Amino acid sequence: MFWNPVVNKIRSRLSRWKGRLLSMAGRICLIKSVISALPLFYFSFFKAPVNVCNQIRCIQAQFLWGWGHVSRKIAWVKWKWICRPVDYGGLGIKDISCFNASLLAKWKWRLETSKEGLWWEILQARYGCWRDIGVSSGSSKDSVWWKDLIRVCGNVTEGNWFDRRL
Repeated sequence: MFWNPVVNKIRSRLSRWKGRLLSMAGRICLIKSVISALPLFYFSFFKAPVNVCNQIRCIQAQFLWGWGHVSRKIAWVKWKWICRPVDYGGLGIKDISCFNASLLAKWKWRLETSKEGLWWEILQARYGCWRDIGVSSGSSKDSVWWKDLIRVCGNVTEGNWFDRRL
């Protein structure tokens, strides 16, 4: 599977012995740094499947709540509250699926704001009318990356959330 190296790398970085030796603040800091750095390349180009996001979320939660202990530890707070910003009472840990969607949506934002460079010329030549990314559902000849970008930014049936924000 394409995503196995990413999940295995995260699992190895958030290993059991580190969970036993670190305080809660240390575990939070390590989760933030590992999740911010390791899957960044993959998440900025590909839409992660739901099961991969769930695996990574599970690794994060186990590490936070006492990874390395034999018995199962209690999760004292819902994960959606943990992923909230610190200003709103959370721990500031990134929600993996939202992080993935925002990195993919950044490509559309860059297409809208920056109209120079080789990457822009290549996408313009390959996909032509990229402004209609929310209107069209994509053709069968489009790449997996482009189809993921269309899905993440939303289309007309999903409310086209990205274009409403511009």
